[in-house]
Amino acid sequence: MNDLKCLETFVWVARLGGFRAAAGHLNTTQPSISARIDQLESHFGTVLFGPPQKRTTLTREGTVLLEYAERMLSIMTEARSVVSRADAVRGVLRLGVAETLVHSLMPKLISVINANYPELVVDMVVDTTNVLSEHLLRGQVDLSMQVGPVADPRAFNQRLCHLPLGWVVSPKLPLGEGPLTLARLAQWPIISFSHSSPLAEEIKRALAGEGREQVRLWGSASLTIMIRMALDGMGSCILPLALVREELERGRLRRVEVEGVTLPPNGFQIAYLRKPNNFLAALVARHACQIGKMLEEKARPDRDFRSPRSKNTIRQAGANGLQISP
Repeated sequence: MNDLKCLETFVWVARLGGFRAAAGHLNTTQPSISARIDQLESHFGTVLFGPPQKRTTLTREGTVLLEYAERMLSIMTEARSVVSRADAVRGVLRLGVAETLVHSLMPKLISVINANYPELVVDMVVDTTNVLSEHLLRGQVDLSMQVGPVADPRAFNQRLCHLPLGWVVSPKLPLGEGPLTLARLAQWPIISFSHSSPLAEEIKRALAGEGREQVRLWGSASLTIMIRMALDGMGSCILPLALVREELERGRLRRVEVEGVTLPPNGFQIAYLRKPNNFLAALVARHACQIGKMLEEKARPDRDFRSPRSKNTIRQAGANGLQISP
C-alpha cells in the first residue's frame, strides 16, 4: 500500500464529501479512489466511511484517523519545503584533518560547505593521524581525514586521495645536478615527518642499506615548519609535492632524484562512525571525496617522478595528520 497516497485520498474524500469530488480534485478515476480507501480500511481493519451504500460520512474510526492523516500530510509538506532549502542542513560538524589536506583539500571543502550549507557550523582541530583515529573512536570528532584508515569495525572508511611525495631542496645546497645518492644527501639533515611515523623508519632503513647507519633525520609534525626549513637550506625535505608547487615553479626549491629510494603517493582516507544519526558526516564525506579526486588528478603528473635506478620502496607515508575537532 502506498500509505501517503492513500492517506491523501482519504483526507480529500472527507473534506469534499464524496469519492467523485475527490477523484476530480486528485485528477484520477473514481474506481482508483475506491481502491485506495479499500486498501486503507484493510490496513486498519475498520470501516472509515458509511453508510455502506453511499460511503459519504466518516465513521467514528474515520474521524479519529482524519486528525492523524492531516497531521502526517502537513509534516510531509513541511519536509518537502525544508529539504529543498539551503539552510535545511544545520548543526555542528567536528572535523579531524591531516595537515597535508589542510593546505590542499580543506580550503575547497570549506568553500563548498559555506555555499551549500550556510547554517552548518564547522569545528576543526589539527593533530597526527594516530590522535585523529583516537578522537574519532572516542566521539570527539565526527569525521576524520587522515593517512590510512581507522582500524576499527565501528568506523566506515573511504578512499579520499593519494598525493605524491618527493624530495625537495633549496638551490642554496651545493648538491649539483643529476640523481643523488642517499648517502650524499645525508651530509645535511633529512627533514621529514615525525620520528614516530612509518615513513621516518623506512628512510632510516633505506639509508642503512647505503652503508650509513646514522642519519640526521629531523622530524616534524608541521608541514609549514618542514617547508620553511627546506627554504632556508637546512637540508633536504620529503613532503607532498602539491604543497610546494609554487616554490618549485619560482625556483625557491628544486626537486631531486635519489638513487635507491622510491617514494609512494601519500594515501589518505576519510572515516566516520557507523551510527544512524551520522548523516552530516556522510554528507560532507561525499563532497570531500569529490574534491579529493580532483586534487589527485591535478597532482597526477608528479607521480612518475622517480629515479630509474630506484630499488627500495618506502611503502607507507608517515602518520602525519591534521585534525579539526571540537
